[in-house]
Amino acid sequence: MTLSDPPLGLRERKKRATRDALADTALRMAAERGLDQVTVEAVTAEVGVSMRTFFNYFGHLDDAILAAAPDSTARTCRAIVGAPPGRATLTVLREAIAEELTHIEDGHDRWELQCAVLGNSPSLVPRFLAARGADEQALIAAVAERLGVDADADLRPRLLVHTALAAVRSAVELWTATGRARPLKAIYDEAFTELARALRD
Repeated sequence: MTLSDPPLGLRERKKRATRDALADTALRMAAERGLDQVTVEAVTAEVGVSMRTFFNYFGHLDDAILAAAPDSTARTCRAIVGAPPGRATLTVLREAIAEELTHIEDGHDRWELQCAVLGNSPSLVPRFLAARGADEQALIAAVAERLGVDADADLRPRLLVHTALAAVRSAVELWTATGRARPLKAIYDEAFTELARALRD
């Protein structure tokens, strides 16, 4: 199953472009000036939209700075649920998440800016973790649906998702720390190979 979505209509493309411009501008300003020196007014003035437009997309300035790709988790969940039956769930997770890593690799500048802002603004870290935690809960629900179990009563969905995401984080952290000298996908594959080896030991 591919994670590709149907082509967006013109209206939706415009909305997506506006959201991306607001998020990118907010993040760049926070990285350049410091979080305390950025306001919604400044962001909207630079993008050329109203504050009302900003709040159509984000509830708070922090939400724009920490924004992830809007459809990433939904695409991954659809791939998990829709993968052919009989495949190992960890393999399904590996393949579904790998599709989304292309977006991180293509947008590595945004990834690095986010890391810089988080490093300089520790107050954002709990919000960042909460957002990623919501993503994890969606993935857990998708794995539970695939397995036909109750996510609140069965350990497996939670364990599988947390294990897979630990491999992802390890790969992305190493990729960033080594200056992106190797393709992210190569490090990602290595991480899951090492994980499989550890599970066999």
